[in-house]
Amino acid sequence: MKELNIINEIRKRAGASSKGVKIGIGDDCAVIRSGPGKYLLWATDMLIDGTHFSAGKDGYRKIGRKAVSVNVSDIASMGGVPKYITVALGLPRGFSAGNIRKIYDGVFEICEKYKIDVVGGDTNASGDLIIDISIIGSVEKKRLLTRRGAKKGDIIFVTGPVRDGKKEHLTFVPRLKEARQLTLKYKINAMIDTSDGIATDVSRICSESGKGCVLEEDKIPLSRGLALKDALDYGESFELLFTMSGKEATRFKNNGDMKKLKCFKIGKITDKRAGMRIVGAGGNKKVLVVDGFKHI
Repeated sequence: MKELNIINEIRKRAGASSKGVKIGIGDDCAVIRSGPGKYLLWATDMLIDGTHFSAGKDGYRKIGRKAVSVNVSDIASMGGVPKYITVALGLPRGFSAGNIRKIYDGVFEICEKYKIDVVGGDTNASGDLIIDISIIGSVEKKRLLTRRGAKKGDIIFVTGPVRDGKKEHLTFVPRLKEARQLTLKYKINAMIDTSDGIATDVSRICSESGKGCVLEEDKIPLSRGLALKDALDYGESFELLFTMSGKEATRFKNNGDMKKLKCFKIGKITDKRAGMRIVGAGGNKKVLVVDGFKHI
């Protein structure tokens, strides 16, 4: 069963959320009402040996670092600030205390950088190494970003150049600073991080917003050696993909912030009936195939 189908089935069974929940299943974080002027952000990511890292060749410090960073990226994509995490480890029999310490070296490296408190966790025996991080953050109500707000005519941007997720998934820097600066000065209509590839993640914005899109192949900024297909389909680059109105995009460019924050225009939001398309180098328009990173 595909991941999207599983999520949709769980979302259906969960039904309507209580009054305390502003946004439940369907975004990078759950959004919980928590008091005047702010929301609580809550997310979790599970990393498993063989799917998200290779315990045999990747350093344990880098693995621990990635486990926290992917959660920080989720908080960033909602416009928020990370605050607290719990760390749950599934450990193969005989896994050494030294390697556990190395994992936590990576965990605390990121936590110290972003002033995140480690407030709990769990350990258990497992056939494969598993690291499950739950993160809590906060966001001012006026700065909350979701996948749901894209409007017809919006310009689609991505931070970049898009990183090679196959090579940099252990060492990437979450775009927390960029997200906070964007929400401070501009009206962003929708945002997501590119954890599963540009094609999949723009499709999530389109689905949640009830819209279509057109991407331009030659406008997608690629880091050196990165193939377009990997940028579209592989993911694990953890850049920010976002939309804003044409008027706001002009202001963004004219103010110099588009260049300063290394953001690139890669397409436009369209009517849902137009579907999702991509324009090739020769101007030919074709259906945008969604074939992103597969977690299961």
